[in-house]
Amino acid sequence: MSVALTPTPVQLARHVSEALGREVYVKRDDQTHPVYGGNKVRKLAMLLAEARARGATDLVLVGAAGSNHVLATTVHGRALGFAVTAFVVPRPHSPEAEESLRAAAALGCRLVPTRSEWTAAARVAHELLRLKLRGRRPWFIPPGGSSPVGALGYVRAVEELARQHADGGLPWPDVMVCVLGSGGMVAGLAAGVRAVDRPCRVVGVGVWSAWASNRTALTWMARRTLALASGPGHAPPRPTPELEVDLNQLGAGYGHPTEAALEAQALFARDGVVLDTTYTAKAAAGLMALARTDPRPRRFLFWHSLSSAPLAPLLGSGELPEPQVLALLR
Repeated sequence: MSVALTPTPVQLARHVSEALGREVYVKRDDQTHPVYGGNKVRKLAMLLAEARARGATDLVLVGAAGSNHVLATTVHGRALGFAVTAFVVPRPHSPEAEESLRAAAALGCRLVPTRSEWTAAARVAHELLRLKLRGRRPWFIPPGGSSPVGALGYVRAVEELARQHADGGLPWPDVMVCVLGSGGMVAGLAAGVRAVDRPCRVVGVGVWSAWASNRTALTWMARRTLALASGPGHAPPRPTPELEVDLNQLGAGYGHPTEAALEAQALFARDGVVLDTTYTAKAAAGLMALARTDPRPRRFLFWHSLSSAPLAPLLGSGELPEPQVLALLR
């Protein structure tokens, strides 16, 4: 089975649109795969193809305990025959994070507790060397799957959206809004808008930290992604992709709910769109704030990035995380 099953549908969020007085559409990237979907799957489609082409045997990555990135890489990496090792760092507890962590363990991911992203870097380097000395061929998956190669998946997504628009599936949006964590999604969308040459604002709503949302670094990634999309021997990339960063929804920080996120979660649920308070509800809150304060945009598109596939079938009867791994959910 393919890593990403596309195209994903687009729906008009009628209740959200009525509440905001604007047209709000939802690109259902929660449905990129029936086993485990979400935005990571489009990036992994590119990254795992690269790993296979290089003859890799092992995937090594870093992520928050219970993160979508760790689980998505485990699901799709293990399905392709890779061994997966994830160095996981602390995050606030939530039932969803614990279930995701348990699912990754049940599917055979080797979960290694780590104090922070900074200490994880040295441990990853050591792990890559250890695996090479054992005759393995390890491949590092960047945080969140965010690199020019991973972000290329979202250039393809915008091209997919343009085809849906041409087929009458939706009017072209004035603004696209998505979650901004590691940055690959927003960089890919910005590059994709340039690639299809249709004007549209691209706004990433930060949910992780201000240092991870550096607009200059994100723009660099978008430009490198556009160059990859153009391919070798083609004309130089179009003008530098443009993107906006909204840090107004961070609240107390990563994993901490906000009142605005809870409001967005309740409103989008009326249209059958299930959001989580760590990522997607904060991004939706950013869309709602923009719609309420900026009179210019008439039509919004929300990229829904949380997998809607049930996790229960993934839990099975496999290994549970070690107590020191579960302790990272605090």
